[in-house]
Amino acid sequence: MTTVNDFVDILRIIREQPEWGDALRSALLSRELLEMPQTLAEFAKATNARLAALEEDVADLKAGQARLEESHARLEERQIRLEEGQTRLEESHARLERSFAKLDGDVGNLKGDACEIKLGRNIDTIIGQRLGLRRVRILKGSLLGNNTAYMDLMDLAEDRGDINQQEREDVNNTDYLLTGRNPSDASDVYVVVEVSVTAGDSDINRAAVRAATLVKATGDVAVPTVVCTRIDDARIRLAQELDVAVITYGE
Repeated sequence: MTTVNDFVDILRIIREQPEWGDALRSALLSRELLEMPQTLAEFAKATNARLAALEEDVADLKAGQARLEESHARLEERQIRLEEGQTRLEESHARLERSFAKLDGDVGNLKGDACEIKLGRNIDTIIGQRLGLRRVRILKGSLLGNNTAYMDLMDLAEDRGDINQQEREDVNNTDYLLTGRNPSDASDVYVVVEVSVTAGDSDINRAAVRAATLVKATGDVAVPTVVCTRIDDARIRLAQELDVAVITYGE
């Protein structure tokens, strides 16, 4: 028979007879506490499984993020190439527009030169008839050089200081310069002619300025004139404001 005198004896007996320890634990602890180790082990196992699944999900997310970033990088690269292509296209379009503008300018100049030469064959007759002048002579034009008497006249005007060199050169750039006589008083009249297919502001302004310079140089009347194929209403009003005669002719 086992004798128990104190707590030390209890501990000795539990060590010597484990079934006593189990019986004592069953008596002292609740079923929940007794099952706690197993419960904790199962919980740890389930937790580890969830952590493993979570780590796998995180790995999948990282892989997806990497693929997304790679796709985004490719999209950005495509966008850059598209923008570069757009820039090249705009540059090509701008060069094409400049080429067309130059071509239009060249064609316009050719038309203007052709009209000027065509008019030169009978410009004196046209001016005489349209402006009502007699004895019309060409002093300067595309089909002949500058008249000597006209050159001497401009030399004297510059020497006197009536006009400066720039004004003289500007008048010399006139398409046609003619002189005629006004039948009403037999006075000499100069006609400064600018030729254009389509009359513009610059044609009208040049004729007015050059005629004013010629008045300063000669002291005679100078009629600014624009000879053209086409002129719109706005340019007609400008010509009226500047007292510029407008003569239209067929191409």
